[in-house]
Amino acid sequence: MEKSTFSQSSEEPKSLAASLLFRIRAAFSEVSIHRRPRRLKICETLSLGEKRLLAVIECENQRFLVAATAQNISLLQTLSAPKDADEKSEL
Repeated sequence: MEKSTFSQSSEEPKSLAASLLFRIRAAFSEVSIHRRPRRLKICETLSLGEKRLLAVIECENQRFLVAATAQNISLLQTLSAPKDADEKSEL
């Protein structure tokens, strides 16, 4: 008799845990995260040695060539718009 009582009590936490898990999943399924679209994108980087690099940065359909060291970031040149942006503007 004690064995059946023991088996019933061990089943209760399982069903309680399953019920709790179901409720948590249901609550989180209604949650949605809306992130704003990123406007800044690193298109390409080139390492120039220890703590130095060149990077092409895109922001709002403009591209910039920048140089970076551990102490400084410099704009080297404004580049032409990306090719796919030109094609989209023609449509």
